[in-house]
Amino acid sequence: MRTFIRALHSGFNRPLSSLSLMRMQGQAQMAPKASEDMKLLNNELYMVMVKHHIKEHHLDKFIECSISDGLGSVVTEEGCRRFDVIQDSSESSKFAFTEAYDNKEAFDVHVNSPHFLKWYQTTRSIQVEEPVVSFCRVLYPVHANFDSFVPEYELDAGFGSLHIRHSGVEIESEMLAEYLSHVLAEAGEASKETDCLRFDVYQNLENPNEIYTYEIYTDTSAYDRHQETSSAQARAEKADKWGVGGAGEVSGRNIWPPNSWNFSSDYTH
Repeated sequence: MRTFIRALHSGFNRPLSSLSLMRMQGQAQMAPKASEDMKLLNNELYMVMVKHHIKEHHLDKFIECSISDGLGSVVTEEGCRRFDVIQDSSESSKFAFTEAYDNKEAFDVHVNSPHFLKWYQTTRSIQVEEPVVSFCRVLYPVHANFDSFVPEYELDAGFGSLHIRHSGVEIESEMLAEYLSHVLAEAGEASKETDCLRFDVYQNLENPNEIYTYEIYTDTSAYDRHQETSSAQARAEKADKWGVGGAGEVSGRNIWPPNSWNFSSDYTH
């Protein structure tokens, strides 16, 4: 697991601006503007996307430790906006984390926290393979709510019933701009769907060709309906055609936080 710890400390913070990307972002419908007390634009956030494969007989231990780490992160770390834990619906031994921090410094605080160190020491021996870790910037939405914590529901427990898709694909360099135009268009269309709570697009800071989508739906039926849209089908076709690797996908329910916390990108939801 030393490789995992080195990876957690090695994320770049390299800006990847381009006129074409700005134009594509403008074509997508922006999510409603966040409240005035929001600390920073989302494209300044430091996103950490992680995939885990856990030994079958240790799933309960991993879930318990991950919930504890997530709760400690969001509640006690000032710079941690969210820490979502997803379990794949097809392969229950596969999990994904989506973590949002104000900046890399806030993430460094996280990996030195007591709850993270306890999680690491407890789970290091029950992983089938090294976790896949990607450090990302937010491409879409620029103005939206990333805060998951709802204080009055801090003690709520129980697995959630949302359907979340955590997906990373590496695209051929010459086709990246066109792929981004498709995925940003899909994100804009998804923001109009009543049952789609969020559709985020992230770009790997170390490998700009790897693009993540983070989609949250009210239930599996809502997720299935979105997959039938023309924009979703067009993006899937391009990913199959131009994809050359990437982290892959975890798609399933929220293990943590519970449904009563905030999953919507809209402050007014």
